[in-house]
Amino acid sequence: MGPRLLLHGGSLLVGLFTFGYARLVCTHLCGLPTAELARTVAGLAVFHIALRELLLHLLPPPTASALPARRAWQLSVLAWGVTGLVASVLHKAQYPAFPLFSHVKFAVGYWLLGGALLGQVEYLLFERAFPPAPSASRTAAHRERIGRRLLEGYVIFTTVPVLVLMLTLLRFVMEFHGEPHYLVEAAALALGFTGIALGGAFAYGQSLRRDTERLLEAVRRVGSGDFQPGAATSRADELFLVAEGINEMAGGLQLRERIREAFGRFVSPQVATEFIEKYARHGKAAVMGGERRDVVVLFSDLRGFTSLSESLAPEVLIEVLNGYFQEMVGALQQHGGVVDKFIGDAVLAVFGLTGGADHPARAAVAAGLEMQRRLEAYNARLAGRGIHLRAGVGIHAGEAIAGYLGSPDRMEFTVIGHTVNMASRIEGQAREPHPPLLFSEEVARRLGDAFPVREVARVPLKGVAGEVRLLTVTGEAGTVQAA
Repeated sequence: MGPRLLLHGGSLLVGLFTFGYARLVCTHLCGLPTAELARTVAGLAVFHIALRELLLHLLPPPTASALPARRAWQLSVLAWGVTGLVASVLHKAQYPAFPLFSHVKFAVGYWLLGGALLGQVEYLLFERAFPPAPSASRTAAHRERIGRRLLEGYVIFTTVPVLVLMLTLLRFVMEFHGEPHYLVEAAALALGFTGIALGGAFAYGQSLRRDTERLLEAVRRVGSGDFQPGAATSRADELFLVAEGINEMAGGLQLRERIREAFGRFVSPQVATEFIEKYARHGKAAVMGGERRDVVVLFSDLRGFTSLSESLAPEVLIEVLNGYFQEMVGALQQHGGVVDKFIGDAVLAVFGLTGGADHPARAAVAAGLEMQRRLEAYNARLAGRGIHLRAGVGIHAGEAIAGYLGSPDRMEFTVIGHTVNMASRIEGQAREPHPPLLFSEEVARRLGDAFPVREVARVPLKGVAGEVRLLTVTGEAGTVQAA
């Protein structure tokens, strides 16, 4: 059943209560013909429904200081007030001989039972019918305080019954000439107890407000990257469960961040981020396969690694290799390269794969030069141990297949294809008498005038018809010791 039909049910409920009260309780109205009383009550119910619909449709939209549901509730309360006033005036005009309280009863019924008590139920219905927009609910003007709602409801549900009893007692005093001091005594008790009850409701509302503000602050801290928000409340109620949920959510997010960080240590951080954004964040299964990408591939390999591994203890060899890879990876990442994999003592890196470099060819050559500079500095640190490393760098540009290879249970992201093979074969030529950094003619073409280049040799390479021009950077590269 929709909220609008339930609203109409409230109008009929007040009419039914008024009819029953008039027939069974009121000493004046009970003498009226049943059909006449039923027509009056039904007419007022129809009038109230029509008036409320008119107000909801014709009055201007809510201002920035009111939520749609609250504005609709205010209009509904206005409809109850107008209907009560009309009912009292019509009853006075139709039955002028009846006493004043007989006419007031109609107004009191619509004002207190309808506008006050049922109005709170209508508020909930309006909130269902007019939920706040997600963007609007974040602003201070479109936010409703729990404490205020609680206090409003408590005031109404506490004072309305007391007010009805006081009006009834006042009627007895005025119509049946009771002792006025009874009314004074009842009023004093009602004011005292009601005031204390409202004070308690206000204190409870303030406590709720403080708890909700603490929860909101915890959510903001999580949103800003603080995964230890310490959400807490003053009571072990439903808000306490929300606080526990926030803390557990923050712990889960912290774990995911650690997994992302650890994931980025085993694969390139750029690849890890791309995988999480493409698959993990949206709950999709990783799809094996690849796509054609135009990239620049850099391949680097140590010279004489076999003899080096035979001359060093395994622990020392691992230490030396880790220090070497740390320097090489730093040089590659400095220029936007994606480290695809380590193959023994070799490094395969790709430029232009994830948008880390604006000019992939220039970035790859700059990274190759930086790798040679860092290797010289690393060799200086190893000189005291009698260790000297030499490495060659080969670079080629072209189309490659980039994607996830393996099985559904074990896969890895990599690049394969002719371009990768060419980079490896060019690297194989980067040894004496050639310089340690070589690249293909395609890379030189893409460099433009970013670096001065010179041809080193024309050599046959496996899988390529004819000879391949190999080039290097003049000046800066020429100062690097040959591999």
